[in-house]
Amino acid sequence: MSFGDHLEELRTRMWRAIKGLGLCLVIGFILDSIGTAVKQPWIGVGKPMLKIITQPVEDKVKEFYEERNLETKKKLEDARASGTESPLTNTSTFPAKIRSPMFEEKLGKAEIDCEVTVTRIEVDIIGKEGERDADTGQGKLTGLGVMEAFMVYIKVSLLCGFIIACPWVFAQMWAFIGAGLYPHEKKLVHVYLPFSVILFIGGCVMCQFLVMPQAVKAMLVFYKWIDIDPDLRLNEWLGFAIVMPLVFGLAFQTPIVMIFLNRIGIFGWEIYLAKWRYAIFVMAILSALLTPSTDVVSMLFLFVPTFGLYMAGVWICYMLPPPQGLLGGAGEEEEEVGV
Repeated sequence: MSFGDHLEELRTRMWRAIKGLGLCLVIGFILDSIGTAVKQPWIGVGKPMLKIITQPVEDKVKEFYEERNLETKKKLEDARASGTESPLTNTSTFPAKIRSPMFEEKLGKAEIDCEVTVTRIEVDIIGKEGERDADTGQGKLTGLGVMEAFMVYIKVSLLCGFIIACPWVFAQMWAFIGAGLYPHEKKLVHVYLPFSVILFIGGCVMCQFLVMPQAVKAMLVFYKWIDIDPDLRLNEWLGFAIVMPLVFGLAFQTPIVMIFLNRIGIFGWEIYLAKWRYAIFVMAILSALLTPSTDVVSMLFLFVPTFGLYMAGVWICYMLPPPQGLLGGAGEEEEEVGV
């Protein structure tokens, strides 16, 4: 095939992938509309996924307010039991004059001097059985722009549409790339691709349901420390919640890359094991840079599994040494490119 033929093939595959992505987006919009019409929030694509993305932060903010209200209640009970004024109250006394026609009839003067005492009690509002009052809006993500909700929904829908369409998109990519690979290279892709997908999904799931709640909890500690109410924005949280699972999914590809390089003879298990100290340093730096949050919890949640996968990759490379003559064999060089 000439260079122009390759470009034409690439253009054809790209258009097919884009059409598949567009079809999945339309299906997602239709399902979201059906779910809203029948009042079933689990029917749809973008809206249910948005709920899954926002659930960890809303739950942790709810726990933040619940813990603070329990502390407030305990302080009031302790002050009431000791008979002293609660630190949560603020009492002020100031002179005042009260005027009334009744005073002139009874006392002979229209106004009397008195002192007024005002007590202000600081209490957080929380609903029955730990549920937030719907009117307070505590724990809910907020939007500050007119277009923010629309843009967030479009971003989530695009993400979900790509996830649904990824088998078709990858099939078009493979149809273009696979035509230029040797048979043994295709075999390596067929062997390692399923494991790569499993590790990527495992990293994303671990991040969403294990790391994200703990990361949010760690960041809310600083709000409690400086006594500030959290008011988190939807758009900012969305960027954080999308990047974090992707980072974990890519980091979990470490053993696949190691095994692939081992099988084609570039690096062996001896080199991986000898350079483990450098690997720790590099992974620690990348974990700190790639996690969007600044807390140590998120970094450790990324670093520890990645290092464990690195050591697992060393063991697998030891058990599966590269075959002899994989690169540079006369028979391999004479094989025709699969079309």
